[in-house]
Amino acid sequence: MDKEFNAEYLRSVENIFEPDPRNTLLVAFDSEKGGSRPIHVRDYYKAVAQFTLNSEVPEDIVVQFETVKNLYLYAWFVYRFFPVAEHQAFVCLELALRKKYENHITKEYYKNSNRPHLRHFMRYAIDRGDIRNEGFRKWHKNAEHRAKFRYEIEKLDELKEKGLDQIELDYSEMEITDADRDWDYINSLLEYLPRLRNQYAHGTETLHNQVLGTIQVVSEIINQIYKAE
Repeated sequence: MDKEFNAEYLRSVENIFEPDPRNTLLVAFDSEKGGSRPIHVRDYYKAVAQFTLNSEVPEDIVVQFETVKNLYLYAWFVYRFFPVAEHQAFVCLELALRKKYENHITKEYYKNSNRPHLRHFMRYAIDRGDIRNEGFRKWHKNAEHRAKFRYEIEKLDELKEKGLDQIELDYSEMEITDADRDWDYINSLLEYLPRLRNQYAHGTETLHNQVLGTIQVVSEIINQIYKAE
């Protein structure tokens, strides 16, 4: 088997199952042995398989989302499938929103368009309370991070005030406050996601493998708007 091939062009039959050389440059942390190890297609599978849609989501949307996951997985063989997977994630998201709200959204949400698009549907869903900050893991992690940082500063101040050489950190004492939760993540997404979607729709040379975050956010939005009653 000839392993010397140009990954940017159509593969020969002999090289179909060879990983894209760009992926073989990456490493993963080996939790069992410690240190790093070459990344494997199993790592890609584990990373993307965690994202699932709930039982209330229509089957045609589930199939579109599974296609996103397969594109991510097969990017192991074709690196340029990463942006294709991200683009397909936006297609899936817009389909899910359109199917849910097309017969309900009012013209005031898309005054300057003939029909509503991703941004309009997202704004409508946010205004309805169907998409909430609390439905995103990143929002919760950010609140936890802020609470942890504040707790550590408070303990450091306590150490200085009492003239101690050391102080124990007991994170079970840490409390997440409303101030820690004060991050309007959904409106950041409202600005970012449609802009990125449009870049793909109108053509872009963007090439990167950091698309899992988009896949996660898309799954979280869809699960929120089709949440189990």
